Amino acid sequence: MISLFSVSFSYLPGKPLISDLSMRIERDSPVAILGPDGSGKSTLAKLIAGLLEPHSGSVVVSEDSHVPVGYIGGDPYDALVGISVEEDLLFSLENAQVPAGEIQARLDQALEWIGLRGMEKRLTHMLSGGEQQKLALAGFLAMGTRALILDEALSMLDTPTRRSIRSLLEELRKDPGLTVIEIANDVEAVLAAERVIFLTSGAIVFDGRPADFLTDERGSRWLRLTGGLGALLEALLARRTLSFPAAEDRELTRFLFNSIIKQYGGD
Repeated sequence: MISLFSVSFSYLPGKPLISDLSMRIERDSPVAILGPDGSGKSTLAKLIAGLLEPHSGSVVVSEDSHVPVGYIGGDPYDALVGISVEEDLLFSLENAQVPAGEIQARLDQALEWIGLRGMEKRLTHMLSGGEQQKLALAGFLAMGTRALILDEALSMLDTPTRRSIRSLLEELRKDPGLTVIEIANDVEAVLAAERVIFLTSGAIVFDGRPADFLTDERGSRWLRLTGGLGALLEALLARRTLSFPAAEDRELTRFLFNSIIKQYGGD
């Protein structure tokens, strides 16, 4: 569990970007944190990951205090230090002071989890963007991290690769158990989450289920700014959530309404 208590942070004196923010994220849950540019979502991500210290308030991660919350940004190559896949993972494990007798087992398990077994000798600069993201993820998994933040980490990847990594993250959420917090600005992140947190000017203005967000006034406005209902329709069709060619917005709206009724049992 990750808890924030009355957290405030500012880059400039007297101009808080985040002010008196409190929230709690349950273990093994997929959360999407959204918001317009300048809303503080990336700063919030870095506060949760411990890359920034709050000026007031506190961030508490109820896991092993020696295992950091993983943070992966938009360019994973910046975080890779080894020449090869194996060397990069070994550096992560040694830096985390993992006992020598556990290193090989943890390395093998991490490679198995993220599907890079057999690529141990591949040079990191020869990996695709998606493979580099997987390697960054493997490094955290090998260290024992069970909470991961993706800060626009999938935004530069092509659509099939994004979907592949999100599918992998869903598997890892169940085994070995991974809390995934995605900072994003796309519809796919909403559809992959169980909870949406929307920030405006450093404050939480929505916190709830994706279905509620998509039909909320703030969600509707956000959809228009990020591609509108057409982008949502495309994502739903690609995920096979929609099985018919809903060509018009009203059909998509009707589908969403029926989904909400089904989810809430008619309440």
